[in-house]
Amino acid sequence: MEMTLSLPSRFCVLTIALFVSSATCAAATELAEDTHWSGTVTVDEDVDILAGVTLSIEAGTTVQSRSSVSIRVFGRLLADGTESSPIRFTRHPDVSNWDRLLFINAADSRMTHCTVEFSDCEGDHKDYYDDTDPNCDPTTDRSPRDYFQAVVVIASHVDMDNCVFQNLPDTGSSAEGDAVAVISDDPEYPGAASAKIFECQFLSIGQGIHTRYSYVLVEECYFNDHNGDNDDVDLFGESTPPPLIRNNVFLDPAHDDMINPTQCSAIIVGNVIAGSDDHGIVLRGRCEPVLINNLIYDCSSGGIAIQNSCDALLINNTIVDCGRGVRLFDHTGRWGRPYCLHPGSGRATLVNCIVWDCPTTLALTDSPYEKEPGSHLTLTHCDVQGGESLASVSDNSTITWGAGNIDADPLFVDATNGDFRVEEASPIVDAGTMDDAPDTDFYGGTRPCGKAIDIGAAEYGDCEPSVKRAFRRADANADSGVDVSDAIIILLRLFAGLAELPCDKSADADDSSDIDLSDAIFTLNYLFGQGDAPSAPGVDCGVDPTEDALTCVAYEGC
Repeated sequence: MEMTLSLPSRFCVLTIALFVSSATCAAATELAEDTHWSGTVTVDEDVDILAGVTLSIEAGTTVQSRSSVSIRVFGRLLADGTESSPIRFTRHPDVSNWDRLLFINAADSRMTHCTVEFSDCEGDHKDYYDDTDPNCDPTTDRSPRDYFQAVVVIASHVDMDNCVFQNLPDTGSSAEGDAVAVISDDPEYPGAASAKIFECQFLSIGQGIHTRYSYVLVEECYFNDHNGDNDDVDLFGESTPPPLIRNNVFLDPAHDDMINPTQCSAIIVGNVIAGSDDHGIVLRGRCEPVLINNLIYDCSSGGIAIQNSCDALLINNTIVDCGRGVRLFDHTGRWGRPYCLHPGSGRATLVNCIVWDCPTTLALTDSPYEKEPGSHLTLTHCDVQGGESLASVSDNSTITWGAGNIDADPLFVDATNGDFRVEEASPIVDAGTMDDAPDTDFYGGTRPCGKAIDIGAAEYGDCEPSVKRAFRRADANADSGVDVSDAIIILLRLFAGLAELPCDKSADADDSSDIDLSDAIFTLNYLFGQGDAPSAPGVDCGVDPTEDALTCVAYEGC
């Protein structure tokens, strides 16, 4: 017989879940002592986790909250789900939405294998642009903010590993709920905020991540099909260290850009960015961002836009099939509130970059701002289709063509299907410069692989990654175990456009030195059909004893 109990939250412990098939716990308003939640926890009213208190949530727990209910963490949250038993932060079945999860001056917290959904989280992050007056002068006269994202981190640090943000705020095809905000300049709770966001998925929602003056590491995440006039990752203001956006996949937003630092010297490395009707990356305001080893393609308005006195350094990026490869201009409509961007066009230096199959490769537009009337671009050792002929340069703008630039077909292996490695005969091989070049390429391989650095994001050749990583064979999604999800992610890569896997070697289940349908079949046979176990290193951690062309860019499962 199924029973339902309603108990104070401090009694919602594992013993209840063991002896009662369905345990529903009504959370107290304040948690004043360390507390453990498991089973199904119904949150009827706002919960405050007080300073010095830890709330631990067991794997497999469902936290279902009623309308307008928030969980506020002033102490510490440890939500430790697993791949097979994730934790769900969701609505109560009787309501449409709950409110949100807020960390406020909290102790370092973590969310592992958590699913966050059905939060009432539609809004406009520009509401937080409140540190200037109507004349764009700094002001301290600010009212308390009303945050709307599903997870808000204020003057705190939170690790988010393998979390999924979906159905925000609902299951509609145009849902525009926003997932995460990391805030260091809250009027009531000022203080440094930061987050490590690793291997998370942001699926068919609004904005994924918004920051203000905050350090974030966003790594190995997957952003797909975002909706509305929001960017996947929006970074406002400088931080120490600067935000690092590394080795993520951004695909097919319904509209808008994918990465947008504003007055923020972010470091953006090794990302796949594709399928936008707007720009791939927008860099704007007075800042000095650095872009390395990014693959940007099929972005209608432009691959990279540099605006409003931003001075960017672009190294070993590959930009293909975009309306404009690199675009510099002054967004005059954002001189005033709420953005208060500095007048003036952009500046950039391109080193070892490919700009190909773009109707306008380089677009430099003048500014009406008399002190900075032009855009300015310097290129060295780049492969730019058409050279000067496909560049558009306004009267006060300049392009400085430095040493080593070429105009030659890079000979991509299969650009139509998103393989922008190059053939052996490619003119970009050994044609780059060591100046400012990274030590590794897009795939983690050592640079240089040949006699000299190659142009573009990927080196030609079979050079091993700079670090020989330990991995588990057949663990395609690099989550420390082998299960049916590994076969599924291989199929998604092969047939649904998922561009990259964390570690190609771990996805090569049958050790054939290639990733194909046989790897998914091998994994399923091993799990369910009494098939052979994966060859060395097997399902235990170890390095590959055989040499092949596959790489392992990142593997956190060992």
